Amino acid sequence: MRVLIFGASGRTGQLATTEALARGHTVIVLVRKASSMTPAEGLTIIEGSPLNQPDVERAFTEIPKGAPEAILVTLAAPRATDSPFAKPIAPPFFMRDSVRNVTAVMKQHGVKRIVIMSAFGAGDSSAQLAWPLRLLFRQSNMSFQYEDHDALDADVRVSGDLEWTLVRPVMLKEGEARSVRELGEVGEGAGMFDSVTRASVAEFLVKAVEEGRLAKKAVVIAN
Repeated sequence: MRVLIFGASGRTGQLATTEALARGHTVIVLVRKASSMTPAEGLTIIEGSPLNQPDVERAFTEIPKGAPEAILVTLAAPRATDSPFAKPIAPPFFMRDSVRNVTAVMKQHGVKRIVIMSAFGAGDSSAQLAWPLRLLFRQSNMSFQYEDHDALDADVRVSGDLEWTLVRPVMLKEGEARSVRELGEVGEGAGMFDSVTRASVAEFLVKAVEEGRLAKKAVVIAN
């Protein structure tokens, strides 16, 4: 498949890009700095911002052999440091507004499938969080990110005939890819200390792009 990835320079995005290439897909990425990506066979790197719709349009037209067949979004709002509690340095609703641009261009080009990395606790999965986590996510510097996830979630659900999928990982950690449990749309049964490796998430995201079996669904995942 021809897969266009937004957020490819992030920690999970890099793993997803590597996974997609390893599975034989043609991949194009839109990143702020081309130097953030390692050149590879089958990979086209475009510099730009998902907040700038002309950059998004350029990414759709510069992929070899035609328009992308599917979109993968692994965007995260930038922070001052890698700490999840660090001060945000992105505009409010960075992810929602970026995906608005992406879905608008998808409709222009007749592209239907989009898989988006969200987070457990976003949208209607918030009620399944243990109360200490809900307090942490909603009353700390992490709250801006969850407000963005909520807004993106709501936007995508009214995007017409797009075949969207929202993948909601529990707490992310480093490590090798392992088997993944699917915990439904809201994460019923997810434990407070459940986690999932970024490599597991990357593998799951690429499979979701390939298979399309989760169209118009959200899914919480954990190892």
